[in-house]
Amino acid sequence: MNHNDLHRTPLDTAGARTMGLERLPFADGLFRTKTSSGVLESPDIESPSAFDDLVGSLVAEVPPGGEVELAAKVRVEETWSEWYALGTLGADGWTSPPKKEDSLGCVDVDTLQLKKKASAFRYRVKFKAGKRPVRLRSVAIAVSDGESPDAPPAFLPGPWVRDLGVSPRSQEEEQEKYREDICSPTSLAMILDFWGVKMETEKVALGAQDRGSRLFGNWPANVAYAGAQGLEGSVARLAALGDLEREVAEGRPVAVSVTYSTGELPGAPMDSTEGHLMVVGGFTPEGDVIAYDPAGDDRKQVRRVYGRAAFHKVWRVKKQGLAYVLGRTLPRRLSVGIPVADLWSKPVRRVGVKLDDDAHLSQLLYGETVTALEAKDDWVRVRAEEQESFLPSGSWQGYPGWVRADTLVSAAAAQNNTVVRVRQALLHRGSDLLTLSVGTRLSRVSQSGAGSLVRLLDGTTAEIPSDALYAAPALPTAASRAEIIRTAELFLGTSYYWGGRSGVQPDPKVGVDCSGLVSLAYRIHGRDVPRDSHEQKLHSRPVRGAELQSGDLVF
Repeated sequence: MNHNDLHRTPLDTAGARTMGLERLPFADGLFRTKTSSGVLESPDIESPSAFDDLVGSLVAEVPPGGEVELAAKVRVEETWSEWYALGTLGADGWTSPPKKEDSLGCVDVDTLQLKKKASAFRYRVKFKAGKRPVRLRSVAIAVSDGESPDAPPAFLPGPWVRDLGVSPRSQEEEQEKYREDICSPTSLAMILDFWGVKMETEKVALGAQDRGSRLFGNWPANVAYAGAQGLEGSVARLAALGDLEREVAEGRPVAVSVTYSTGELPGAPMDSTEGHLMVVGGFTPEGDVIAYDPAGDDRKQVRRVYGRAAFHKVWRVKKQGLAYVLGRTLPRRLSVGIPVADLWSKPVRRVGVKLDDDAHLSQLLYGETVTALEAKDDWVRVRAEEQESFLPSGSWQGYPGWVRADTLVSAAAAQNNTVVRVRQALLHRGSDLLTLSVGTRLSRVSQSGAGSLVRLLDGTTAEIPSDALYAAPALPTAASRAEIIRTAELFLGTSYYWGGRSGVQPDPKVGVDCSGLVSLAYRIHGRDVPRDSHEQKLHSRPVRGAELQSGDLVF
């Protein structure tokens, strides 16, 4: 199990306790100090399963005289540990804490290693303002249980079959006194260069060096330094090569950590290593990894192709999928974190429900993916990736519009296997209740009698009535066509609502618009159709009248 919690949106930190801080507009980050000191403490964050390894990282702007300290505590059985200091960021860089060990665990440079598995954690950020306020942009915690699949996932062609063209750098071309120790900052320098931040490798190495241990390879220290150069990022434990493929598909090279013995990574410039960083910059048509390995003797020897199975073993199995996920703030994939979010043609504040407001473009459901393109105060311009639209250029893309930043979370939805089939479904998470709309896709992890457990975006589970869920067949059947019609009938008697695409509305008499009705009905069938009727027609084909079946669309 690898699980990452990245907090970058207002909704990510909605349950946190704060003191001495003021929340920033989404475009500017999370919080800044408004007094000489401040504290941010997360609520209990449940892990999808037990873990024994924790790594924290953050991105912040710290002025001279300022300081930010990151700490975490864990719950083992029913007992909470003391706070473990994970590191401190000052204006001059990151400082790891002295090694600390107690009966539950040990912090060694950049990792909290537990002696017993934990089920939850909290993080805490302490602030000391300097000449100017400290500004926190993001916080991330990665947890893992050390287990991993023996074999890599099967390879499927996709937009990750590409080479991002990272400019190669070799650590072997640097000064002899530290060339053997700077694989991490050399990899970081390649990524900074890719994003237009051109710096000498030596300068990156000295800037990212841990002020405590004096190591060049401290993971959160490298991420914090990338943040100081204008990038967003985190230390992450990625679950599979598919996660690297998605990053490459979105145009982001990724620094990864590997370890291998003789013969385990054919084609590598070193025979073996106990820990080494390199950059993944693409995938071949066969699914093998295009890596920019700083251990190459010179820049011409840096670009390498490593076999998919061998790379999986030395990265995912032996190093638990550790990576630096870095890039510009936007564009960025985010998820809808509330039952229903409204999509607008421009940033407007809604006052009541106006059934024919043509600025109201659509609605997004819990867990749907958006690509954030631009931020303006507390608004984000996005593409709704599960609602296609057709461009004059002749290409298709997600439906464009603006959403409130406080409707989005950083977490990506898990692989979904069911969809809500009733107009409104009540979901129970402890004492919390959440009303989800028909068409909401969920990941069901178990079923017992009348209840099912589903995985939420934050990794926790919640209970929902089993009869509120439907598992769509892979191919159309008479039953799935009947389900389409039954879903559409859920909105009989409701008012037409321009841009409506949800079963959860402020007024129960309010429904959906025509293409929104089709969109929800077909999601039951396991299909996403374009948002607007004209685009739906563009996906259609002519059939004979005798071939028409229940659930077909007629234009």
